[in-house]
Amino acid sequence: MENKKLKLITQIIFYGAMWGFLEATLGYFLHFIPAMIAGTIMFPIASVILLRAYNKTNSKAALLLIGGVAAAIKSIDLFLPSFSIYKTINPMISIVLESLLVFAVVMLFTSEKVTNKLAAAQVASIGWRVGYVFYMLIILATTGFAADPLLSVVNLIQFTLISGVIGGLLASSLIYADESIGRKLDFNLDIKPVFAAMLLLVAAVATFTL
Repeated sequence: MENKKLKLITQIIFYGAMWGFLEATLGYFLHFIPAMIAGTIMFPIASVILLRAYNKTNSKAALLLIGGVAAAIKSIDLFLPSFSIYKTINPMISIVLESLLVFAVVMLFTSEKVTNKLAAAQVASIGWRVGYVFYMLIILATTGFAADPLLSVVNLIQFTLISGVIGGLLASSLIYADESIGRKLDFNLDIKPVFAAMLLLVAAVATFTL
C-alpha cells in the first residue's frame, strides 16, 4: 500500500512539474506572439499531460493535484518584485481551471467513441475559458479593471468561442498523436521519485529565472 501511495505521489509531482516547466519555458516565449495564438497552445499541451497522467494513475483526483503542483510552481513568480501580481495569479487560475475541466470530462476523453473525445476537448477548452471570464468579472467588480475579453462582445466571443474551439481542435489532434505514438512505441515510462524531484527542481528554477 505504501509503495502504491509513493508511486501515485511521484507521478503527481512528475506530471505537475512537467506542466509547470512547460509553462515557465514554452509559455514564457509564447507571450511574444499574438495572444489569440498563444492562448490556444498551452491548453492542448496541458490536456495531453493530464490524460497521460490519468492513464498512468487511473485517478481523477490526481488531475486536480497535478494542476495544483503546476500552479504552485507558477506561484514562485510572486517572490519576484518586478512581476505584476496578476501576471502570476492569472496563469495560476488558468492552470487550475484547465485541470478542473479535464477532470470533469475525463471519462469522455477516455471513451472509445471518437465523437465523445472530440466533444470532451471542446467542452474542456471552452469551459475553462468561460470559468476564466467569471474570474475576470470578479476582478472587474473588485478593482474596476476590465480585461481585454470584457471590453467588447467581439473580444468575448473571440476569447471564449473562437479560441476555445481552435484550442479544442488542437487538443484533439495532440491527444490523438500522443495515443498513436504511445501504441506504436508501447511507451511505458517508469517514473522514479528522484526523477520527479529533479524535474520539480528544474521547473522551479526555470520559473524563477525566466
